[in-house]
Amino acid sequence: MSNLLKADLYRITRPRGLRGALWQYLTVSAACFFIVYLVFRMIAGGFDPATGQANSVTIFASPSSLLGSALGDLFPLFACFFVVEHTLADFKEGFARTLISSRLGKLSYFAERIVFAGILTAIIFVALSIMTFIVGFACDVRFGSSDTPVELIVWSLGVCLNVWALASICLIFAYATRIVPLSYITAFLLCTALVPELSALASGLIHGYAPQLIGLADALTELACWMPSNLVTRLCASGMAPLAEGFGSLGQALPGGGLTQVIVAPLLWLVAASTLILAICRKRDV
Repeated sequence: MSNLLKADLYRITRPRGLRGALWQYLTVSAACFFIVYLVFRMIAGGFDPATGQANSVTIFASPSSLLGSALGDLFPLFACFFVVEHTLADFKEGFARTLISSRLGKLSYFAERIVFAGILTAIIFVALSIMTFIVGFACDVRFGSSDTPVELIVWSLGVCLNVWALASICLIFAYATRIVPLSYITAFLLCTALVPELSALASGLIHGYAPQLIGLADALTELACWMPSNLVTRLCASGMAPLAEGFGSLGQALPGGGLTQVIVAPLLWLVAASTLILAICRKRDV
């Protein structure tokens, strides 16, 4: 597996000439951050042209709040789209068939893809975080308070684990269908709050029109609280603040509250997604 991971990392980076897909995604992200900077500098009147100093100071509650504000929408989409693209390219280019027939068993290959999705998620998070702090420094962003190193690490771990879980769920649909448009549409929908919102809506409708199914309504409400997209949204909306207490009745009952939930929930989703991926791929031809 380590050799295949090295090969994948080389494919997405291609250091000679920076021709890998990673650099293409990061270039687009850098352009987005640069536009944010230009908007602040030229349109919003963020700087005094005469002195070059900031006219107004943007204050965030903490560094994790800044990262959450910048990465809440971009990071999950970036990671899931990248994972889906890399996965489908293997089938389009015949890379998967060559590897499995020559050196690797089928399940080993697909297990490596799940691990690679996690590594890729961490790489993207670090790169986007660096861009965020660079733009924040250029725009003279201030913080109301500061996260401790442990708090920032825990928050970052929670965000990365939940995005990794999202990417793994996207792999289920990519491997099950191998249809490019459908795989991207599914990844987009999973990265938004649509699925948790639909679960909450269904729960509300059941409460209002089918009270005899109250147990199902409560289960849907609880499920929405444990969905990775919902947890990422909550983490990115408020930084470390949501970790004080859990989400939903089960989350609040956990030792450690939200801190435990944002770590345990994505791990459960990862186990479930990995099991389903391996089951699907065992029966399908490459």
